[in-house]
Amino acid sequence: MKKLLSLALVCVLLTALSVPSLAVTRDFASVKVNEIMASNGDSLRDSAGESPDWIELKNESDEDIDLSGLCLSDGKKNLEKIVFPEGVVLPAGGFLIVFCSGEERVVTLDDGTLEIHTAFKLSADGEKAVLSYQGVILDIVRFDLQTKDVSWAKKPDGSWAKSEIPTPGAENEF
Repeated sequence: MKKLLSLALVCVLLTALSVPSLAVTRDFASVKVNEIMASNGDSLRDSAGESPDWIELKNESDEDIDLSGLCLSDGKKNLEKIVFPEGVVLPAGGFLIVFCSGEERVVTLDDGTLEIHTAFKLSADGEKAVLSYQGVILDIVRFDLQTKDVSWAKKPDGSWAKSEIPTPGAENEF
């Protein structure tokens, strides 16, 4: 009987190992702030037709990343101004726009995607965007005075510059 159970367990394990994994990673090191719009006029509208400021996150890995538990803030004093809920997945190489509207909410759109809003707004006079997990800062971006509809965007070399061509949800242009 023990041999039969052991053989069955080995078969189950081998089957599980041979099936491709559909798991989503939690490697937050690959999630980066990619673009910031702290003075949104017409660059992007939310589902309600409003134009709140926004922060774009980018998944720099080749795997989907489950963002649940990841935090986003506009400073270091309170790192958990928004904690991403379960079910928020950032696709491999993909982007996620987080609206900084001053009203924390998550809206499920008709296509099933989530529209995320934070309880904080961004200051066009300049401040920070901070990504963290369990009190550890993973990415921090400082920006100075912003001009309406001009974003603060990450360049391919990792440096930051103003972009007069905001590209929410796409590769940055300069």
